[in-house]
Amino acid sequence: MQAAYSISAVTIGFIIYHFAISDNRLERYFIKRDGAEKAKVSWVIFQRLTGVVIFGIIPFILIVVQNVDFERIGLTFQNKESAITWIFGLILLSVAINSFVAKKPDHQDMYPQIRTPQPWGKSLLFVSALTLFLYTLAYEIMFRGYLLFTCRDEMGPVLAITINTSIYTLVHIPKGWKETIGAIPMGIILCWLTLKTGNIWIAVVVHVAVAWSSEWFSIYYGKKKLEIGN
Repeated sequence: MQAAYSISAVTIGFIIYHFAISDNRLERYFIKRDGAEKAKVSWVIFQRLTGVVIFGIIPFILIVVQNVDFERIGLTFQNKESAITWIFGLILLSVAINSFVAKKPDHQDMYPQIRTPQPWGKSLLFVSALTLFLYTLAYEIMFRGYLLFTCRDEMGPVLAITINTSIYTLVHIPKGWKETIGAIPMGIILCWLTLKTGNIWIAVVVHVAVAWSSEWFSIYYGKKKLEIGN
C-alpha cells in the first residue's frame, strides 16, 4: 500500500510542480514585482524552491503519517566506505562528461537556467548553488528514497528500479530528448547503487555534482564574466 502512496505522491507532485513553474501568470508577477532583469533570477529561484516544497514536504508528511522509519527509505549512513568510493568515481565521470557536453550549442540554449545578461557575481553563484542543492536533495529523497524503497519492499528490486527509472525518465521530457535518454542509464545506476548501499547519499552527491558542474561549465563556456566583488 505504501508503494501506491509513493507512486501517487510522485505523480501528483510532479504535475503540480510542472504546471506551477509553467504558469505565465506567475512569471509575469515576478517581472512586474522585480523588473524584467531581476525576474530572470527570482523566477528561477522560485521554481527551485517550489520543487523543494513539493518534492521535500510531500514525501516527508507521508513518511511521518505512515510512520515509516527513515532508515528504511535510505536516510542512513550505513556502508559509508563503499558509498564514498562510488561517489568519487561517479563525480569524476560526471564532471568529465559535463565539461564536454556544456560546449554544445543546444546545451548552451538551456543552461545556465538563470539567463541574466549581467555578470555572475559571488552572491548569485552562491544562491544558485544553494538552491540547486536543496532542490536536488528534495528530489532524491522523493525518487531514490521514498519511491524506490517503498516499491522495493512490496515489489522487489527489479520492478522497483523499473518503475523508478520510468518515472524519472518521463519527468525529464521537458528538458529535451538528450536528457530524457540520458536519464535512463543514470536512473538505473543511481537506483541500483542506492539499493546496494542502503542509503540515498550516492544519488544525492552525484546528482548535485552533475547539476553544479553543468551550470558552472555552461557559464564558463558561455563566456559569462564572473565578478569578484559581489
